[in-house]
Amino acid sequence: MTNKGLKWLEGVAVVAGLSYTLLITYGYVWCWIAAILSSLLFLYICFIKRIYAESLLQAFYIFTSIYGWMHWNDSGGGISGNLSWSIHGMIILSGTALVIITGALLKKMTDAATPYIDSFTTVFSIFATLLMINLIPDNWWYWIVIDAVSVYLYYKRKLYFATALFVLYTLLAVNGLLEWTA
Repeated sequence: MTNKGLKWLEGVAVVAGLSYTLLITYGYVWCWIAAILSSLLFLYICFIKRIYAESLLQAFYIFTSIYGWMHWNDSGGGISGNLSWSIHGMIILSGTALVIITGALLKKMTDAATPYIDSFTTVFSIFATLLMINLIPDNWWYWIVIDAVSVYLYYKRKLYFATALFVLYTLLAVNGLLEWTA
């Protein structure tokens, strides 16, 4: 694919991703359609740019978006309660261990551009997504950190539309936290 074609796909993925995040912030179930489109496009883009763990994360997002759509329809979109500090501790400790393991594997077995950062955003995005689809407001704290780190990841790979997207995602995650905890 030409660089121009990749930039066009990146632009469409960004618009779909922004649509998803804006819609989920306010609890609209249709957010999941935008999530599926954005994830399909970013899966392809990340693979082309050798961000392999992120590519796998996009595949995960496709499946969780389908589950999220079904779950939100069944639950009526009611926000759940927050998690205990001990649960957050387990998430952070297990996530860190997985980052170390997957980062080492990516470094050894692939030509990944930034294996540990790629692993960090991927591993913790899985946890945050599971919290989000189950309507747990704490997910937004994770997304604020993940999105801020993703700004660096995409900038380093010269994906400037995606970089801008993650700057906006970071701001939208702050808004999501405020909306879901108000």
